Amino acid sequence: MGNNTMKKMLGFIIGSLVVGVLAWNYLGENKEKAAEPLMEKKQVEFWVVSDPHYINNNLTDSGSAYENIKRTAAGKELDYQEESWQAFIDKAIEQKPDMLILTGDLTLNGEKASAERLAELLKQLTDKGIKVFVIPGNHDINDGWARKFVGDKQEKTAAISIADFKEIFAENGYQNATSYDKSSLSYSVAVNPTYNFLFLDSNIYPDDNQPQTRPATGGMIRGKTMSWVKKQLEEGKQAKKKTLVFMHHNIYAHNKLLSSGFVLNNADKFKQLLVEYQVPVVFSGHIHAQDIMTEMIDNKQLTEIVSGSFSITPQSYGVIHLDGNLFSYRKNQNDVDTWAKENNITTPQVRNYKEYLRNSFIEDGKRLAYAQLIDSGMTDEAQMDIAADFVGKMNVRFFSGEDYSSDGVIEKLKQEKGYQIIAENSKFLKEYIDSIIQDKNEEDNRLKKEF
Repeated sequence: MGNNTMKKMLGFIIGSLVVGVLAWNYLGENKEKAAEPLMEKKQVEFWVVSDPHYINNNLTDSGSAYENIKRTAAGKELDYQEESWQAFIDKAIEQKPDMLILTGDLTLNGEKASAERLAELLKQLTDKGIKVFVIPGNHDINDGWARKFVGDKQEKTAAISIADFKEIFAENGYQNATSYDKSSLSYSVAVNPTYNFLFLDSNIYPDDNQPQTRPATGGMIRGKTMSWVKKQLEEGKQAKKKTLVFMHHNIYAHNKLLSSGFVLNNADKFKQLLVEYQVPVVFSGHIHAQDIMTEMIDNKQLTEIVSGSFSITPQSYGVIHLDGNLFSYRKNQNDVDTWAKENNITTPQVRNYKEYLRNSFIEDGKRLAYAQLIDSGMTDEAQMDIAADFVGKMNVRFFSGEDYSSDGVIEKLKQEKGYQIIAENSKFLKEYIDSIIQDKNEEDNRLKKEF
C-alpha cells in the first residue's frame, strides 16, 4: 500500500507507539562474571511484563495538557498506574516467582523521573528475593518527547540517557549479568544448570548522545551485538544449556499491517542464528497485542511470545514454568479489583479497574473509528455508533489475544451489522478489521512445549 495509507494504518492501530530512539555513547568498561547460575534448582517460575509505559505521578497535574495526552495515548491507562503496579507487586510477593522480566517500553516517553519511580517500585520485589531483569524499549532512552504536564502546557523534563538506564536499573539485571555486550545494553544471565537467558537491546541509536526530536519505532540486532549473541549461544551449546531470548522488537509479523518498525530490520538473519543454535522461544513486546506465533525454519520450530501491553486492557502478564525440558506459558490478568477491596481503596475506577480499563480501551477504538467514518463521508450517527462499537469490540479481542477463532465464529462476526456498515463505507476500516479479526497461527494465551 502507499506510504500515506501505511502511516495512517499504523497510526490507527498503535497511535503513539513511535518514540525516542537515541544516540549511542557506551557506558564504559564491563567486567564479565564467571557463569555461575543464579539458582541450582531445576524448576523455575518467572513472570513477563511488557510495555507498561509508566509515568511518574509527579509529572502530571491533571490539567488540559495531560488530558490531551491521555486522549492520544492509544488506549493506555495513565491515571492509576501506581495502584495497579502495587497490586501486581503485592501479588508477586505473595506468590513468589523466581524472577520478573520486563521487555521494554518501561516508561511513557523516556522520562527519567518515571524510570526512577518504577525502579523504586521494583525494589519491593528484589528486597523479597525476587530477581528483576529489564531491557529498554524504543520509548525509554534519549526520547525527545519526555515531558511533564503543567496546566495547558507541556514542559521538557529530563530524559533517560544510556548511562542513566544502566544506573537506575542496576539491580534489575546488570549486576547479575554473566556477560555484557559492549556495543549495546544487552546482557546474558546464567539462570540455572539448564537455562541461560539473553536480554537483548534491539533499539536503533543515532550517532550522537542527544534526545531525538522525532521518535523512531524500528529496531535491529546490530553487527557487533549479533557476534556477541553468537558467542553466548555457542558457549551455551558447549555447556549443554538451553537459551531463551528476551527483547522488545519482534522477529515475526504478528499482523500483516504491523511489520515495518515493529519487526526487526534484520529479522531473517537473526532468526537463522537462533535456529542454528536451537533457541526454542523468544519473548518480545512492542506491538501491544498478545500473540503467540510459531514457524518452521530449516525444519526447526521457533516460537515467539509477544506480551500484550501492561498499560492497556486486560493488563496481562505471562507466567512461565521451566522444568528441565518442559516449558509452560499462560497469560494472567492483574487483579486490581480484589486488591483495592482488600486494601479499602474507595476510588471507583480502582475498585472496578477491570471494567474501567476495558471501557477506556473500547472508547479509544471508537473515537478513532468515528474519525475514519466521518472522513469517509458518513453522516448517519446511528450507523456510525454501531460501526464504532464493533471496532471497539474487535480491538479488545485482538489486543487481548482472544482472536484465535474458528471460521464459523468469524463468519458470524462478519454478519454483524457493525461489520456490514464498515464494509460498505470505509475501505480503510474494513482492511484494518479484516487484519485483526482472526488469528490462525496459534492459540495466544497458553503454550506447552518440550524442548
